[in-house]
Formats: sequence, C-alpha cells, structure tokens
Amino acid sequence: MIDLNKCNLKVSILILCLYFVSINAQQRFYDRRYDYYDIDTLIQNPRLLKKYLDCFLEKGPCTPIGRVFRQILPDAVATACEKCSPSQRRLARKTFNAIRRNFPQGYVELMSKLDPKNKYYEAFGKAIANA
Repeated sequence: MIDLNKCNLKVSILILCLYFVSINAQQRFYDRRYDYYDIDTLIQNPRLLKKYLDCFLEKGPCTPIGRVFRQILPDAVATACEKCSPSQRRLARKTFNAIRRNFPQGYVELMSKLDPKNKYYEAFGKAIANA
C-alpha cells in the first residue's frame, strides 16, 4: 500500500526544488525585455545617443528604457557583464563604441562614473568585445 503522507512530502519537496530552480534561472540574466531594442537607430542618431548619455550621467531626463539601462550599468561593468544575455552584450558593445566615437569626453566621464577606480572596465570591455 502507498503511504500518502510520504508521497505528498516528496511531491512538496520536488515542487519546492523546481521553484528555486526557476527563480535562479530567472535571475541568470538582466531583464530580457529589451534584448531586441533597436540599437542601430540609437547609435545612428547622435542627438538621441547624447540624450541617453546624459541620462546615464544623470545630467538629463531618462526615457523608461534609459532608466532601466542606467540602473544595470554599474553592476554590468563591475561584474564584466556576467548577467548579460548575448543580445545585451551586443547592445552594450555597440552603445559604448558609439558613445566613445561620437562623444569622447562623455565616454571618459561615463567610465569615471561607472568605474571610478578603473578596476572593472578592462574586464567589461573584454566581455562585450566579441558580442
């Protein structure tokens, strides 16, 4: 005869384990909602790119998307984009390259803000270089 109490306990433990696995999987990457953001439109428009740079530097207003990016940038730089999806690495590479090319002084300022002691940016740059 099957002991229903033991069976229920095993099922409960299995459900709990699956719950924790799903939570862990969800936190593997930053919010993937913007993985397919049209980055080419942004980097081909210097005025729009400057607005995002000002948002990141807290010198101007942010769009909702800009606020999301601004919130994750410090962690992304500090962890070498550890929680970035491949699409997010590509977005970061294209954005940082466009800022460096179009606004070199703003780029230096952004790097100083995100990595004031210059401890993390080299690893971050390597992490996004081939994205």
